[in-house]
Amino acid sequence: MHNTPAIPSLRPWSKNALNQCVYDKIPAIWGTNDVITFLADLGMYHPSLYDVLDNSEKEQEQKFKTEYFKKRFTLSRSILKHILPPILGAKDPSDILLGKEKKGRIIIHSRPDIGISLSYSGPCIAITVGKQKIGCDIEVLRPIKDNKIISCPIFINYQCMDDKEKTRQVIHVWTLVESYAKLFDENPYSLLNPNFVFKEANFVSYCINKHLIFSLASEKKQFAESLVWLDNSTLGKC
Repeated sequence: MHNTPAIPSLRPWSKNALNQCVYDKIPAIWGTNDVITFLADLGMYHPSLYDVLDNSEKEQEQKFKTEYFKKRFTLSRSILKHILPPILGAKDPSDILLGKEKKGRIIIHSRPDIGISLSYSGPCIAITVGKQKIGCDIEVLRPIKDNKIISCPIFINYQCMDDKEKTRQVIHVWTLVESYAKLFDENPYSLLNPNFVFKEANFVSYCINKHLIFSLASEKKQFAESLVWLDNSTLGKC
């Protein structure tokens, strides 16, 4: 019999005034949580955000071949540089120097104790910052046609009532695989085998506005986390 990994229940989540991120409140949220995930979307993009990038990041931006990927990179990096000052006690986004490890993990040069994980799906962006190493993944609910995914036993051994529930289950498990892979700096496809289990990781999962699945992975069993959303008015205060 193939292993069927135990998965966390999906917590329902939808945008409202209580979970909107007000920039001035970031220090308070950080003070009471180990991990914060900021949700944004490409509709927040503005050309002026490019000015926040340093020279190395501007070079990276130029390597992307489409406007979609250029905007996505610029928006996610600029948001990250705007939300980190109140967390780190820095005065200005330009004071934040970000780097990248060989396997793609974003790091803060002066603060190796701060974990960062980014995820994208369609126009949606999830930016997770933690007081520990973390991994996150966000996915739009849609049928997955990748045969390597849908044929793997960890996706097909669950009982589902209908195709809609099956799609939700597959996407949910995929977010767990992706967030687990990011946590341990692995290739998610290398984990797709009958014997794979989610060892040494703990998860939190959300169903966002009924059309997105988000999962967060941590090595710690107990961690306080918060999921908040940003909009143009919030970014304008940064």
